[in-house]
Amino acid sequence: MKKICFLIVAINFLIVAPLVLNGQEASVRPGINDSFNKLSAEELSTFVERFESEGREIYDLRQEIVNACRLRPAMVVADIGAGTGLFSRMMAPNVAELFAVDINQKFLDHVKATCKDDGCENVKAVLCDQTSCGLDENSVDLVFVCDTYHHFEFPYKTMRSIQKALKPDGMLVLVEFDRVEGESSDWILNHVRADRDTFSKEIELAGFEEVELIDDIFKTSYLKRYKVSDRKTAKGHTTDTLDDVRKGLKDGTAVLIDVREEREWDGVHLSDATLVPLSKLRSGEEEKSKLVATLPKGKIVYAHCLSGGRVLAAAKSLEDVEIDFRPLPQGIQELVDEGFEKAK
Repeated sequence: MKKICFLIVAINFLIVAPLVLNGQEASVRPGINDSFNKLSAEELSTFVERFESEGREIYDLRQEIVNACRLRPAMVVADIGAGTGLFSRMMAPNVAELFAVDINQKFLDHVKATCKDDGCENVKAVLCDQTSCGLDENSVDLVFVCDTYHHFEFPYKTMRSIQKALKPDGMLVLVEFDRVEGESSDWILNHVRADRDTFSKEIELAGFEEVELIDDIFKTSYLKRYKVSDRKTAKGHTTDTLDDVRKGLKDGTAVLIDVREEREWDGVHLSDATLVPLSKLRSGEEEKSKLVATLPKGKIVYAHCLSGGRVLAAAKSLEDVEIDFRPLPQGIQELVDEGFEKAK
């Protein structure tokens, strides 16, 4: 009897262990924010001069950028990567509330002080970390990210937190350096890790849809507007491509689960997948809670089954859980045909 019980425990551990042990993805740009971590008063003054001087394109076009945000008096706005507060000070008088968000407390203290000097009492400072914007869910109407996205070391996690912070009809406004091989300055090529298309794909993967591009007023930058998107088809499957799945599995931003039953899994399964049977998700709240606890909250959870049907049932079972669950329309054979490796 003890041997049987041990075997059952061992099988259950094998089912969930890969998700429990799966570590966080690596930073996409280690060390890029080191200069902000230990900021002296003298260095703060240097950043103020650098960020708020004529000749810096973003400064020269600051009013055009604010106009593109289409602010309204009732709005709650978040300035992510507020830095020295240039745009926080410009936006605050035109909205109901503004969150100045940054990873450095000295920047935030400076923003609060300068906003107060300008008579703006509606600015709140939020100290964030490298993986989250630190804002409550469904709390803001517009998120503004200017010359900051390329500093995100964990873009999926940070952008996912931003997506959750936005209200359903909220907007994201991104201003970023335009990295173009053979055209951009050496500084941009060395400092900014990817081009606009790569950044846009990353942002959209976190739950956004691009709705507008403004680049005709810039020489070295661009502005994009995004709306929140659930990235689902009418049936409920994810619109993510299989290339998205492969990339997520490779860089650690995603995991793959198989919601078929154990007997099917024993017949054939993918080497990248972990078994989370639909029957167990449906067997009661206690069993469901145990399985849910093994699913990572900071990653995309792709799911497949035999032919794309049971993943929708699994999504229904998990709709009350804070997990980025994305059902794949492709069944296991189609995934194998598309190059996903079968376990030996």
